[in-house]
Amino acid sequence: MNNDSDNLFLIIIAFIAGFIILQLRRTLGRRDGYDGKDEKPPQNSFKDHDNDAVKNKDNVIPINSTIDKQEPTHQPVETQDIGIAKTSPHYAVLEKVKSYDTTFTLPSFIDGAEYAYGMILNAFWQGDVKTLRTFLSRDVFAQFEVAVSDMKEQGHVFNNIVKDIELIELEDASIEGSMAEITLRYKSHMIIVIKDADGNVVDGELDKVVPVVDVWTFCRDVNRGDPNWTLVSTSNE
Repeated sequence: MNNDSDNLFLIIIAFIAGFIILQLRRTLGRRDGYDGKDEKPPQNSFKDHDNDAVKNKDNVIPINSTIDKQEPTHQPVETQDIGIAKTSPHYAVLEKVKSYDTTFTLPSFIDGAEYAYGMILNAFWQGDVKTLRTFLSRDVFAQFEVAVSDMKEQGHVFNNIVKDIELIELEDASIEGSMAEITLRYKSHMIIVIKDADGNVVDGELDKVVPVVDVWTFCRDVNRGDPNWTLVSTSNE
């Protein structure tokens, strides 16, 4: 009886061992499968490109020699720093302005001055003293305010229109300490008409466009953070 039990026990053990071996073969695979012998060494993409370059050396541009022959890209162009040639008599002044305000260029200043020209004229023609006070010096504002007051007393109104601004050019520039002044000449075309309280034309012609030349001077302490320029002088030619 004991021999039969022992035999049964050995059969069970043998069955379990066979089952384990079968599972291991399924999991690990056979020796005659993939063993890495056919694997190619990893490719070096940089090395491959180098070899291609050697094979096709006639098509290769030597980068180092190209850089050596190029002109330095950081060299400033004369007319790009402040928008005016170094030969201009106003270059030194504008260069000093830029030393205080690194964002300053003559083209950007003229763009702002063009906007200011139309805005200030329209404010004056409409009697908008609040806007005028913001952009004019005390002396110029006093002159404009008197003219606006006289027009109101007479019951007259401006009916002027700026048709176009043909040209804005630099007339003069100066700087004392950090107080800079830039004078511009405006050449424009306008319709200049004054009407009375009843809408009748008392001066000018509604359909006549006339050329106008204004010379305006703007001032600013360029050492201050405020980027706004103030109109300090006006004249007509």
